[in-house]
Amino acid sequence: MLSIFVETSCNRYNRDECEFCHVYEPLMEHPVSQWHLTTEQARNMAEKIKSVEVLNALAQQEINLTGGEASQNPDIVEICKVFQTVTPHVCLHTNLDLLSEKSKRWQRLREIMKLAGRIDITLYPTAWERSQKYFLGALLKQQDKLIVNVVFENLRHLKLQIQLLLNFFTEQGATYQPVTELLATYSTKVATLVREHPHCDEKLFTAHMGDTEAFVRNPEFTFGISLLPAFEIDRRGFRAMTAMPFPREKYLIGCPAARGSIDIMTIQQNGEMTPCCDVGNLKCKPSFGNVLHETPEQIVEKMEASMKTLAAGIQKNHANIKAGKAGRLVEEGIPPYCN
Repeated sequence: MLSIFVETSCNRYNRDECEFCHVYEPLMEHPVSQWHLTTEQARNMAEKIKSVEVLNALAQQEINLTGGEASQNPDIVEICKVFQTVTPHVCLHTNLDLLSEKSKRWQRLREIMKLAGRIDITLYPTAWERSQKYFLGALLKQQDKLIVNVVFENLRHLKLQIQLLLNFFTEQGATYQPVTELLATYSTKVATLVREHPHCDEKLFTAHMGDTEAFVRNPEFTFGISLLPAFEIDRRGFRAMTAMPFPREKYLIGCPAARGSIDIMTIQQNGEMTPCCDVGNLKCKPSFGNVLHETPEQIVEKMEASMKTLAAGIQKNHANIKAGKAGRLVEEGIPPYCN
């Protein structure tokens, strides 16, 4: 998958769980004049993506337009059209925190759905009753696919969010019965953990959830859910090395790129690329090229060199962990919790 940041601005900065958003600081390095990715920049990116085999292959899986709040880009509909010339699989991620159906953001989302682009959301309990619940119902009238990200700070928080979704889809009727069955499975398993192991570590959590499916598919509707443990974020927008729900567990991040496989490539608004879903606050130093300012040949050369650098740095990370020196930054500039 390619994840492309198309917008710096977000309507939820300095509110509740977004107060120290891990996206805000890295993206705020862009001046206000560059907050919106332009249609021309999108065209430039699209041509480079087509010309670089590994990027084109990832794009054929999916291009995810994100931010910031992607729907705040005034040109987002045209940008979606541009990336649809690369792949038919284009989606947009939104917080769905909207004021009304007259909102320009909602009109943009509607236009993208008319273009067969998928709209995905992150669930925000603080915005659920105010806006998300209503507009999620409106989304379902226009699209037959949906992925929901559930970011949780603790198991009780996760239980609450699963219940919100379960109640919502139960109300939608028989069409969504496979979704409610999946969510009921999640609800039961999480409730058991809350009751019996409320402070479990990640290993126990993963074992307990087992092989619970993340997707349900039928001819009428496809639904996916992604459970994402939250990280402590400081006032600079940098995230801690441990996930909040599992504070006693060193949260190690697997890096497929270091093993010779790129599964996700993130493209920032300035064209810089990093082979993971992070915006930049992990501060991984190896550069994978710039799709706005470098030729396809230069991009490929940087990718090959950086994958070797990642592999070397991660070997040192493992050595540090075994030697009781976890957290030490290696000279290759690889975050100390990447492995």
